[in-house]
Amino acid sequence: MKKLFTLFVALIALVVVTGCNGNTTAAPTTTEEPREFVVDGEFTAYLVGVQSNAPMVTTVTVTIENDEITGYFIDCIQGKRTQNEETLVYSFNFNASSKKELGFEYKMHWGSYAATDDTPTIEEYQTWLTANNKNEWHQQAELIEAYWLANGFDSVTKNTETSVIDNVAGVTIKDSGYTDLAAEAVQLAKDGKMQAIYTSADDLYIATMTVDAEGEFTELLIDVLQGNPDTTAGTFAWSTETKQEKGFEYKMHYGTYSATDDTPTIEEYETWLEANNKLEWFQQVALITDYVTENGWNEDLAALNDRGGTLDGTTPVDSLAGVTVRSQGYYTLLAKLFACLPE
Repeated sequence: MKKLFTLFVALIALVVVTGCNGNTTAAPTTTEEPREFVVDGEFTAYLVGVQSNAPMVTTVTVTIENDEITGYFIDCIQGKRTQNEETLVYSFNFNASSKKELGFEYKMHWGSYAATDDTPTIEEYQTWLTANNKNEWHQQAELIEAYWLANGFDSVTKNTETSVIDNVAGVTIKDSGYTDLAAEAVQLAKDGKMQAIYTSADDLYIATMTVDAEGEFTELLIDVLQGNPDTTAGTFAWSTETKQEKGFEYKMHYGTYSATDDTPTIEEYETWLEANNKLEWFQQVALITDYVTENGWNEDLAALNDRGGTLDGTTPVDSLAGVTVRSQGYYTLLAKLFACLPE
């Protein structure tokens, strides 16, 4: 009886193995290594600042390919302050080109070079840099990027008093937040959070989205951080809150509303908006992000007469009719954001 029972158990085991695998050989088990980074693409961290009483934004972008870091990219876009000769009022605007885009035109050492040349030119400046063993800003940024790629972003050291990078040959600039931004960009890649920025006047446009392993995006958000300068004193500062953070306190239509109310309040303002079929700024950009989330990004999406949205240049998209703010900058921003995903 004991032998029969043992034979019966063996037969049952054989049936189970055969039924699961289609044969009597157990299928090998494979465990796929989890990705360190959620998805391939470009991930950018940014830092706002003030330089010479004008706006400045520094960025570091990390590129992920096949779950590996394949590149870093440091850049910075500065602004300038100008004064009206008649009114003496100051205005503040970002430059059209970043430091990387300017290249040798950034002229980091131009003062020293020009003092030795009666007819200075960019071509002669480049020759002078080589002869004097000096590197322009974009060249130094590239040396840092290469060092990070070879040794890790946390391998760079700097002088504790001056913040000048001291262990990368050919680099004499300060670590102006670059290493911290690199660490943040790598973390964004691990979290699957993509960001893009766009500058206009003294405003910083920001778009963010979270992407999964299949490249599907969620949590699409558009925001703007505005400058808050003293145009009389000529000093620049950033607003303490973004437009999204202000919400109804941004008060896009508050002037029109308060003219109809002797004791205006935010609560009454919200009621007035609804009654008059008007939307606050954050509600209007939500129409854009909701549309893109539902329909996907389309590179043909553009403003129509600088408002709303259209896909063919002539026909308004009905669901974007409530967008009465100037909208082209937001589509330009979204184009930059979705370009961060691999093709």
